[in-house]
Amino acid sequence: VRDDSVNMTPGQADDGNSTESSRTQTETEDMVFRCLQRARGLEEAGQFGEHVQGGLTLQRRQHVEFLVAGLEELSAGHASLDASRPWLCYWILHSLALLDALPSEAMLNRVAEFLARCQDKDGGFAGGPGQMAHLAPTYAAINALTTIGTDYAYSIVDRQKLHRFLCSMKHPSGGFTMHQGGEVDVRGSYCGLAAAALSGVLTPELMQ
Repeated sequence: VRDDSVNMTPGQADDGNSTESSRTQTETEDMVFRCLQRARGLEEAGQFGEHVQGGLTLQRRQHVEFLVAGLEELSAGHASLDASRPWLCYWILHSLALLDALPSEAMLNRVAEFLARCQDKDGGFAGGPGQMAHLAPTYAAINALTTIGTDYAYSIVDRQKLHRFLCSMKHPSGGFTMHQGGEVDVRGSYCGLAAAALSGVLTPELMQ
């Protein structure tokens, strides 16, 4: 759908305070912007459909190989995501599910076993083994286990403790804190309620 109201000018990500991450974001925005410019030029020249037909192909096999390899080992560049490991599991598994290419049961069980190690003894999931329980990785872990969809994966979740953890994150405002002593924002409400619904522990006290 053509939308002439879309701003085709790349924005500044740093609010005047340049950092390594803001510079990387700006480089990415510039790259995407150039792709959008090229696509708009083809569209205005009436060549977009001709260009795409037969030329835009999802490299399914390569994607599957890349994703499965990521379940085994990730590059050193992912070290900064050490506190987001359930998210990596979820992103990879969900992508594989969309490609109808979930790996073997043995590998899926290994992923479930890893997520079990991320489960806090008092409920909820952390970003990695031994870390603090947090609503974001709890959401990701529950979604990853749901994507696996086996009885073994479902058995990983301690639902009673999960419910207790979610209740402990409930804030008097009606929202949720992301972790003990953490911030309250819309992410908490979404992650908490979604995790509860998927796990079958969505109770009235969580929805108040």
